[in-house]
Parts: sequence; C-alpha cells; structure tokens
Amino acid sequence: MKKAISILLALVMVFALCAVSASADYDANNVESLYIIMTCNGQSDAANDCIGANLFARYINEASGGKITVQLFNNDQLAGGDMTKGLELVVNGDVQIDIHSTSIISRLDNRLMVSCLPWTFSSYEDCENAFLGGKGGEFVASVLAEHGLTYLGALHNGFKAMTSSKRLITQPSDLAGQKIRTPGGDLWNGFWSALGASPQAMSWAEVYTAMQQGTIDGHDNSLSTINSANVQEVQHYITISNHTYEAFTWTANTAWFEGLNEDTQACIRECAEKACRDANAQIVESMDVIKESFINDYGCEVYELSPEEVDVFKAAVADVTAEYAAQYGEDACAAFGIVVE
Repeated sequence: MKKAISILLALVMVFALCAVSASADYDANNVESLYIIMTCNGQSDAANDCIGANLFARYINEASGGKITVQLFNNDQLAGGDMTKGLELVVNGDVQIDIHSTSIISRLDNRLMVSCLPWTFSSYEDCENAFLGGKGGEFVASVLAEHGLTYLGALHNGFKAMTSSKRLITQPSDLAGQKIRTPGGDLWNGFWSALGASPQAMSWAEVYTAMQQGTIDGHDNSLSTINSANVQEVQHYITISNHTYEAFTWTANTAWFEGLNEDTQACIRECAEKACRDANAQIVESMDVIKESFINDYGCEVYELSPEEVDVFKAAVADVTAEYAAQYGEDACAAFGIVVE
C-alpha cells in the first residue's frame, strides 16, 4: 500500500506538471528575470504546501521561458522551524513568496480565522470556490493588504481529523482530559475546552517528538498532513470528523510584488492559481489511498463520524462558534456564507 501511495502521487504529479496554458493574460517576452525565495512549513515534498510550491516553481519557470527561478525553503528552515517567524520573513520582505496555514496568517489579523469556524464547509469543492475567485478569497486579500501582503491564492491544507494515542474519539466524552496539541489561538482553546480536552499550544516542528514521548495525547490535522509527517506511526486512533478546514494561503510581499511590471505580476498570479488548483486535485484524489494505508500498513483504527454524531459535537461547541463568529464580524462571516443561529 505504501508503494500504491507513491505510484498514485507520482502519476497525478505527471498529469499536473503540464505546461501553463498558452492563453496567458500577459506577454511572456516582457516577463522579468527573477530569483524568487519561497518559504513554507511542510516537512517533505509529500506535504500539501510543498506539492503546490513545487508545481509553482515548475510552472513559472516554463511560463517565463526560464527567466524566473524559484528556490523553496520548506519546514520553515529560514526561521528555525518557527511558523510565526516564517510569516514575519515575508512581511518584512526577507523572502518574496510564502505559504502558511490559516491559523498562522491569522496572527496578523484575527478575522482571518473566520474560515476555520467549526463545520463551515461541506466539501472540498466549496472550499476551492470560496478561496479562488470567490468572496472568501476577496476578503482574505483585503485583510492581508492591510499588512503589506498580496494574496496569490490558497490550496487545501484540508479538512481535519482528530488523532489520539489513548482511544478512538466517537463522542465528546472520549476527549475528556486528553492533551490535544493546537497551533495556538483562542478559537482552538475554546473549541477543545468545550469538548473536555486540554489544549496545548505547540509548534508543528515539536509535535512528532511530543507524541512519541507522551507530552501530548493527540492533535488534529488533515489526512495528507498526518501522512506526510508520519503521525500515523505514533497515533493509531484517527477519527475523520471534518470539524474544520484550513487553507494554505499564498502571499507575496506587496512592496516587492508591486515593484514588478504588469506582465510579471500576471505571470506569477496565473502560475500560482494553476499550482493551487492542480495541487488541490492531487490532494483530494489521494485521500482514499492514504486512509487505506493508515489501516493496512500501520494498523490504525480509522473511524468516520456519522451526521448524527457530528451534530453532538456541533452542539457541544455551539457557544464557542457563536462567540468567535461575533468577534470576527458580519463582513468576515458573510464572505464565507457563515450564518450562526
């Protein structure tokens, strides 16, 4: 099954690595020669943000006729593994393009967490439509602009599952007393506390070791991130709850970006969006294979919550959802079609 995952991902990558469409909205002859430093947090080429970044590097090189070269620094290595410092690098202009998850970019502005409110989206298609060409993406762009960043798009970090080394989670009471890692933020503190767990803020770079040593009992993440970080080796209980969706948001330093000519800007935007869409297709296609690998290769117990079970969790966190929706504001909620009763 491990080989099956590798083969599937390789095949999808081959199909995705086609040349950028000839119907580009720019003149390739006018695209400038650039060396772009790009950063993200993914630990390997199998991580969703790395998949998208590597596609972008390929597409932009092809589209520019070799004039634009991208060097990717993954695992926030330029920031010593610290995601917040990694975000600061693009804000300060030390790097040109960056990819970080919603929970990280929201440290610039809490309103950006609105898309992570529990059970906001029902499908990956809805997520992509919101962030690429939809009102959600427009809202994110407007907020990032206030902080000197230009929004280039977003790809799937994914719908999150709950993992544990203690027990399978099928109802809120199963989380009682469990130490659950969070990336930080008041929303997640409130969410996990409402379910009876003990939230533990922790850098992603520390999580695997903390799981091995029993410092934390569990965490939440997309199936693809769980797989790329090998969490299934130390967390054998996985509940597919889809309780929240996170995007990997692509940003460019605005001062740098606006210093480029219009054709170069258009080329970057087009290649970034194509990379996001193609990476998204690859990510969604790989889900079932990854799930089977967790069961067959690692002996994990994988459980998917029924709609009725989801309703029990929703009720348990309803007050938290309403509280943070009010904090993020009507405009933020409206951008993602969120209505809290």
